[in-house]
Amino acid sequence: MKSLEEMSVSQAEQNSTLEPNTSEGEVYIAPRNSIELQLAQMWEQVLEIQPISIIDNYFDLGGDSLRALRLFDLIEQTFGKKLSLATLIQAPTLEQLAQVIGQETESVRFTSLVPIQPSGSKPPLFCMHGNGAHVLAFQDLAQYLGADQPFYGLQARGVDGVTTPLNRIEDMAAAYIEEIRAVQPEGPYYLAGFSSGGVVAFEMARQLHAKGEKVAFVGLLDTFVPGCFKKVTVPEWFSRQWRNFWRFGLKHPVKMAYRSLQRKWYFVYWNIYLLLAGSLPYFWHRKYVGYSIRKAMRTYKFQPYAGKLTLFRATEVPGKGWYYYPSGMPTPDDWYTKDPEYGWGSLAEGGLETHDLPGNHSTILKEPYIQVLSNTLEACLEKARAEATRAELNQIA
Repeated sequence: MKSLEEMSVSQAEQNSTLEPNTSEGEVYIAPRNSIELQLAQMWEQVLEIQPISIIDNYFDLGGDSLRALRLFDLIEQTFGKKLSLATLIQAPTLEQLAQVIGQETESVRFTSLVPIQPSGSKPPLFCMHGNGAHVLAFQDLAQYLGADQPFYGLQARGVDGVTTPLNRIEDMAAAYIEEIRAVQPEGPYYLAGFSSGGVVAFEMARQLHAKGEKVAFVGLLDTFVPGCFKKVTVPEWFSRQWRNFWRFGLKHPVKMAYRSLQRKWYFVYWNIYLLLAGSLPYFWHRKYVGYSIRKAMRTYKFQPYAGKLTLFRATEVPGKGWYYYPSGMPTPDDWYTKDPEYGWGSLAEGGLETHDLPGNHSTILKEPYIQVLSNTLEACLEKARAEATRAELNQIA
């Protein structure tokens, strides 16, 4: 069984409440063996619901990615199994997850490619992970796009705690191209990515184009070019620093310096631990992968892409926590004010198409905003398919 992926955890999820999808008359089947019994106890602890039937679906009970992180941490501690959160996509019931845990191999074989919705007659859409490294967030989007739209997510290497994370965008793109070609050997390809995943999709399109492959669609889901919001005048820069100082005192610069040193120390420590132990504990490897992705974003050198890009922009401002993101990330004062093209205008030689969406960076993949995103994305894909068909007919003629 292929392993799957998890999604980025947003602030909204941390404050959400569970709304179990239960109804009277549902069949309850008690755990039948020790694995199912222990797993049921974990589900009850994480989901705060009793009792749990072995045929219960994790998502129908209100489970989300935040609780999945806690659940899989318990699974590793109890069973010694390192699983990607995406396992829940192919094994969403307690019974199915218990079967995965009961496999003799110590860990399920890892692949970045996750078949979230593999069936359908349309060309598949391949969607890249964001900073959270997982693709569990794409499950609702895949469902809204319909049963006829094949949808594959690509999770970051390292989310299983065994494989080594990649810390270069170019390496991520090359690795993911190899995996998507197992599903679709030839173009035209339809690519997308959320947050930093849009940068990976962009680089994949560049590499595919360099190989002579056709790329029909590149969707950037609220993805910006790092640094594009820093194009301010000197007076504006001093004004912003003065304003931040009065708001936060020395907290902001000190915290930035501390986090920079912390990242460097973590990388050294984690690499030594991996060398000696062979794998990282679950609560460590998630941070390791996240830092690797951010490092890749900081060091990536953007070059123009010969094709067209489609940008989906969240129009609401994120919370104040964005002030503490790594250098180059926008603050609420910068967001959506300096460059409405998020830095992509000069990189899209085939043109940039933009669409404004309700919600902010953390909520566009959630209800109720995801409905607008899915409708807009579906229309863009339909347009891209029509253009690809016309191009093929013109080539034949």
